[in-house]
Amino acid sequence: MRLTTVLLAAGVVSGAAGLPAAGAATAALALASAPATGSMPLLLVHETYDPMIERAFRAVLNRAPSDYELRRYRILMQSNDWTEADVRRDLRERSDYRGLQLRRGVSAESVVRRAYQDILGRDPDPAGLRDYTRKMTSEGWSEWQVRDALRRSNEYAATGGAATRFRAASADRIIRRAYQDVLGRDPDPAGLESYRRNILEEGWDEYDVRRALIRSPERRQKRLAVTAQAAEDMVRRAYRSVLNREPDAGGMAHYTSKVLYDGWNEDDLVHALRDSDEFREKH
Repeated sequence: MRLTTVLLAAGVVSGAAGLPAAGAATAALALASAPATGSMPLLLVHETYDPMIERAFRAVLNRAPSDYELRRYRILMQSNDWTEADVRRDLRERSDYRGLQLRRGVSAESVVRRAYQDILGRDPDPAGLRDYTRKMTSEGWSEWQVRDALRRSNEYAATGGAATRFRAASADRIIRRAYQDVLGRDPDPAGLESYRRNILEEGWDEYDVRRALIRSPERRQKRLAVTAQAAEDMVRRAYRSVLNREPDAGGMAHYTSKVLYDGWNEDDLVHALRDSDEFREKH
């Protein structure tokens, strides 16, 4: 961990311990040798990142993050030097956090079936399928909320001593489906092992696996048919329909890259623009 990171966290420590600034810096430096997750002491990980993550969730999703989500974003902030703005951007871009009305071409039943298969390793029973489908269509639940509810279910908790094996099997199902959908093939052994480890140890989920595969060189080769001109045309249409103007140079470059390298379609562009500050100010 960089020294500046420790010193910046000193203000947090001083507020918690009632220390003056100099004493807080000393305390923060002392914490640098404490047991840690990654390279930062566990106390500083929570005190430094959790308030930013919670603010981002409140601002974008109007709710608090779960323990699972806190862990995931702590890792991203610590490992990739993410800021609060990066967390907010990621939350806005995640398709599994969107309500069904913002995900054209996706049925509630297919989302529920996939969640059951991934998390519980079985197809949904009629009552479960009916209940979660209703929550998505009538109460505005997102795919993430369905998956979170299944992870907190008694059935998931009942895996007991087989929990590690159960989670590994769930991870493998997610990885195999992502490979088939994105690359059109089964995962090679090295890819399966690498992504399984990311899911089990680094807090990754299906969104992360798909995003990594979409950005892979193999995927880029498969998308050569999508020209830069076609991507720019998509961006222009989205800007005209949502913001009623032509895209500026920065917006064109950013969203064209999303189409070419992250696999975005016009629905993704429209959703992102509707989440923009400009759209909120106009409406």
